[in-house]
Amino acid sequence: SKEEEAVDALRTRYEAAGQGHVFAHWDKCDEGERNALAAQLRSVDLDHVKKIFDRSIADHDTGAAAKGEIEPVVADASVLKASAEDLSEWREAGLGVASLGELAVVLLAGGQGTRLGSSAPKGMYDIGLPSGRTLFRLQAERLAKLMAMSSEEANQGAPVRVPWYIMTSPHTHAATEKYFHDNEFFGLDSAEVTFFQQGSLPCFTPEGKIIMQSKHEMATAPDGNGGIYAALHHSGVIDDMEKRGIRHVYAYCVDNALVKVGDPTYVGFCALRNVEAGAKVIAKAYPEEAVGVFTRRNGEVHVVEYSEMPAELASATDPETGKIKFDAANVVLHYYSFDFLKKCCAPDDVVQSSLVYHVAKKKVPRVTEDGAGTETPDAPNGIKLEAFIFDVYKYAKDVAFLEGERGADFAPVKNKEGTGKDSPDTARALIDALHREWIMNAEGSVDEDDDDGLGVTHADGKRYVEVAPAASYAGEGLEPVVRSYFMGFVPAGLSIEPVRDNKRAAENAIDEDEPPAKK
Repeated sequence: SKEEEAVDALRTRYEAAGQGHVFAHWDKCDEGERNALAAQLRSVDLDHVKKIFDRSIADHDTGAAAKGEIEPVVADASVLKASAEDLSEWREAGLGVASLGELAVVLLAGGQGTRLGSSAPKGMYDIGLPSGRTLFRLQAERLAKLMAMSSEEANQGAPVRVPWYIMTSPHTHAATEKYFHDNEFFGLDSAEVTFFQQGSLPCFTPEGKIIMQSKHEMATAPDGNGGIYAALHHSGVIDDMEKRGIRHVYAYCVDNALVKVGDPTYVGFCALRNVEAGAKVIAKAYPEEAVGVFTRRNGEVHVVEYSEMPAELASATDPETGKIKFDAANVVLHYYSFDFLKKCCAPDDVVQSSLVYHVAKKKVPRVTEDGAGTETPDAPNGIKLEAFIFDVYKYAKDVAFLEGERGADFAPVKNKEGTGKDSPDTARALIDALHREWIMNAEGSVDEDDDDGLGVTHADGKRYVEVAPAASYAGEGLEPVVRSYFMGFVPAGLSIEPVRDNKRAAENAIDEDEPPAKK
């Protein structure tokens, strides 16, 4: 039959590649199991994965030391030191890019909230703000505000469209799509939101043999967030961007509660420099901080992960400034020109044909000898291959680095509530501190007493201040909102929403003869 012929051809292909053992228990499989295994085996480009394995193992065996000395990366500019004129010029350029329909935003959202104590996609996690906004909602509303600002300031009020491409994983895809549908895409146009899945690779023995997890299933693992480039190609996203006329792409991770989605100041900074790639970095807080840092080796840009950085380099200081020498921390705020991103994604171009994956030696569950079950070995038996999103920087002919501000750009949510480190409680505190500062800058003050009983007290006993993204993207335009509260006293424990009724703002505006609100 045709089916038998197709299986024979598949078996021949795997045997020719030295992987014939994947059929070892074929005779013990029922029809459903055989169909599942055949479908999985057909989905693997054997030649491609063998090349990835061979070059990645060779690179791993060479060792970092043999690849040359690393030099620190120094940011080209800093939002903390730039003049008001420069910041305004960059922001204007970024809003202009968005208004022309040339900006796309890519979100890495493949992770589950396992370390947060949740099996749901991490983006669905409620970090405990007064509004109950989840990470997905916060980011959707910030994107909506970016489009509104671009429309108003750069497009004479005409609508602005910034497509949002969300990379999920097999574990999070269905739940993420359902969550967006159930919440009506948080007010965004569903035609502007695209979901696509990151890929996976077989797990291998150290000798390069594919590991079978059961008699009818290969052991596979996600190909890392660097698998985004292959996924952008396979899913058709790159083609969609090209049809839309996208010229600039902003990418970030879902677990940053402070991320400025589509950050116009940063996008404008990169666009004006006409670079292939960019990174917004923050200064390391202390030498042992668990973040990778941007470095240069032989003129190429690399990220060295904290686990790979020798202790003496991690703690090295600049003799002139006394600051940490390697302190350009990578917090996954990435910029790409579309042309460079397209090159990174093309299967036959230099990036995909030479990209080295990171080798992780793991305990990989494997089929038992008799094919009847699955066992987990006591010691690492397998290799998982992972690419990292930053691995492509070395292929860019120019990279622009902008130093951001930790308290305004980076609030990671990785660990369980109450751990006090990169957790929902630390993210809430960072948002609270920033938003209080915004209110003060808008000539307001925070009413901690909340005599009206409007605010909510968190389970940790604190009242947090939260400015809704629709009210302000980065602290701008809050004066009318502050004036809508009596004497500019904004209650703690509330989500501060935009003023819809300007009459109320006018009635409650602080009289010029009255003393200024206490600070």
